[in-house]
Amino acid sequence: MTGEEPPPGSARSADRIAEAVMAAGRRVERLRLTVQAVAGAAVLLVAAVLWLGRAATVDPTHRAADALEVPAWAATSVADRTYGSRWCLGECRVRMRTWTSEGPVEDTHREFGRAALESGWLPADEGLCVGGPGEGGCYVRDQLFLELWVVPAACDDRGSCTGSEVTAVLASQAALPRLAEERGTVADDA
Repeated sequence: MTGEEPPPGSARSADRIAEAVMAAGRRVERLRLTVQAVAGAAVLLVAAVLWLGRAATVDPTHRAADALEVPAWAATSVADRTYGSRWCLGECRVRMRTWTSEGPVEDTHREFGRAALESGWLPADEGLCVGGPGEGGCYVRDQLFLELWVVPAACDDRGSCTGSEVTAVLASQAALPRLAEERGTVADDA
């Protein structure tokens, strides 16, 4: 039995089986690489959709107001009012944020001015300022406009008048003509 040779054609069948196994292995490898590429593309697509979704839904005036970092005494309470469209459809978005401060007008004005400059705001041309009562300042950053007013706080029922109140108007620079028009109308009525 040791001297017997394999039947003719069995070497060819072993070669065919080996080739079939190798071809199947190559197909599995291509499939594995394709699945990895599709999974990677899906992850990138989801990340892009989330990033664009956030950019499309977060109001830039809200983000800008939140970026003003002041000491706790300078912003003890916050109130927001918003009107207009963030895409300037009909009327551009305007956000008015009011903070109550425990500090005097001068100290509060200094802290908010510093916070604006540290957040990347640049002092604006005084001609852009629509004006307001008290200590103030106008700033621009990117396409946004910020105007700050600091006034003494209203007295309580016991006659105690401590602290101050800060009002910030944040808007797209495209809204400035409308803001100036409103202020002119208010000033004319007074």
